[in-house]
Amino acid sequence: MMPPPASLRLGASALVLLLLTGCAGTEAASGDTSSSASPAGAGGASAAAQLRGERAVVERVVDGDTVDVRVDGEVVRVRLLNIDTPETKDPNEIVQCLGPEATALLEELLPAGTEVGLEYDQERTDSYDRTLAGVFLVDGMLVNAEIARQGLGTPMYIAPNDRFLPPVEEAFAEAEQQQVGLLDPGHGCTIPAQVQQATSALAEAAPADLDDAAGEVAAALAFLAALDAVDGDAHPHVRHLLGMPSIEGGVSGVRKDVSALQERAAERRRAAEAEAARQAEAARQAELARQAEAARQAADDAARRAAVPAPAPAPAPAPAPAPAPNPGANIVNEAPPGYYAEIPGYTGPRCYAPGGKFYKPC
Repeated sequence: MMPPPASLRLGASALVLLLLTGCAGTEAASGDTSSSASPAGAGGASAAAQLRGERAVVERVVDGDTVDVRVDGEVVRVRLLNIDTPETKDPNEIVQCLGPEATALLEELLPAGTEVGLEYDQERTDSYDRTLAGVFLVDGMLVNAEIARQGLGTPMYIAPNDRFLPPVEEAFAEAEQQQVGLLDPGHGCTIPAQVQQATSALAEAAPADLDDAAGEVAAALAFLAALDAVDGDAHPHVRHLLGMPSIEGGVSGVRKDVSALQERAAERRRAAEAEAARQAEAARQAELARQAEAARQAADDAARRAAVPAPAPAPAPAPAPAPAPNPGANIVNEAPPGYYAEIPGYTGPRCYAPGGKFYKPC
């Protein structure tokens, strides 16, 4: 399997679908406990002697953990026990990360016409009427475990069928150590790759990056949101991966980095708000000072105006001097006709002649 370039990344929306897809191929419970599968048989033994369990011939591979075989002339659909691979066939789900690669691996291991041996656990069929089995090759290889060894499927236990769980878990531990398949951080769609990309993005992030809806920090936040949405309906291999200590630790680190970045952003906002409040208060104080200065200036102007004496009114024009009396103008020697000097006993009004020397009753 050739991994895609490191630059190939799973979009946030696709990642949500990857983590939230339901399980359409879970194994059902069963009965009758047997020993674990053994490694390949000794060389030189016949194929018939080496082939374990009930004989069958492969008809076709359905997906990474399901195959159709012919047993006694009848085609039977077999679901490999204690292994779960990413979904490729469910019409209600997207094709999950490395699902096609898991199918390709099973096609490589079980090409049509391959003779295989089937061994069973306590329950022989699941709710979809598929036969539940461990599938062995003539060399003794347990195909269920080989899928896990390539990192293209995770161990899965549904009680009481656990016969092949130990070899599958052991094989998957090798895959984890080798970081292959679903554990490959260099393959853009895997959860370890998403953790690594988020860690890298957050290590160099600035608070402003939280506002970039298309940036790597936003992708990291979407990744965490998708993880938070994972519940019991998620595909078993996704739940298993998220429960691994190495991945749990990486996710925890991403959460801490996000919290630290958000706290830095909050501190930045608080500092900006404090600066804005300081500037607003400074502007208010400046306005108050301006108003006080304007009032003081107005008071000073009024005081200066009150201290200046009013101009003296213009003097009234002096009245024209009366003409000097002409002493001789009113002096007459004789009263004009009709004027009398004295009228004995008369006390009424008098009309004087010019010069005031003579009068007559008026």
